Amino acid sequence: MGSIDQKRVGGDLLKPACSRIDIWHTVYNHVMESPQAITEWFKGSSLQPFLSPLNAAEREQFLAAYTAKIVGAYKPRFDGKVMLRFPRLFILAVR
Repeated sequence: MGSIDQKRVGGDLLKPACSRIDIWHTVYNHVMESPQAITEWFKGSSLQPFLSPLNAAEREQFLAAYTAKIVGAYKPRFDGKVMLRFPRLFILAVR
């Protein structure tokens, strides 16, 4: 999300109902202690739809596989920590 085309589409859909619309994209960079900390970050939010239907053993297996993928995707910095890029798309619409 956040490409120019997606922002334009969102604005095009909302504009007929709005007197003003502002759309912007921001990337927050969070320094995390470890790949496991990234898993913990998402465990309570965006991973919930995947974790909720699982029993405890399946949940642990899923989280271990997820964390292994995080290890491969986020290389350690000079201090051993990892940088989590957290993109957000904001839309402010006024009737």
